[in-house]
Amino acid sequence: MKRILGLLALLALSTVPAMAQLDNTPKLEVGGGYMFRSYNLQFGPRQNFNGFFVTADYNVTNWLGVDMDFDGGYASIEGTPVHQYTYMFGPQVYPIGHHKITPFVHALFGGSAFLIPSVSVANNNAFGFSVGGGVDWSLTHHIAIRLGQFDFEQVRNFDGGTSGNPVQNDYKYKGGVIFRF
Repeated sequence: MKRILGLLALLALSTVPAMAQLDNTPKLEVGGGYMFRSYNLQFGPRQNFNGFFVTADYNVTNWLGVDMDFDGGYASIEGTPVHQYTYMFGPQVYPIGHHKITPFVHALFGGSAFLIPSVSVANNNAFGFSVGGGVDWSLTHHIAIRLGQFDFEQVRNFDGGTSGNPVQNDYKYKGGVIFRF
């Protein structure tokens, strides 16, 4: 009986190197690209913003990472340039791990800065959160294309959610390049 248990333990240990080869999860992923935001203005119709995003994800396991996301969007409302930046952090889950096609979901929390450069009193910082997900397509072991990331975002600029002021419920699309290390 001891020999059988010893043989089973030896077989189990011999599969560890093979399992390590199957795990191609990078420790760090950084990237960026194009961002489109459909912003729900408090004082007018929905506005479209075009801009950029930068992201970094530290993978704790093959299915769980800690994500940092920063983006900036730019638009013109009635001839006045406006900018919005968000900076958010939170967990990112890879339900099937990292493969040629890698889906992910996340919940991010942080802040939103809404700026009207010509009117400094209109600059505002507030809480924001984002939930969504996307799909990356691996070109090589170190380079992937973010085919799409779609997020619902809620920000509370200009006292949104208090005193009868509505929150801003926004939708974002992001696409770009991800580098894996």
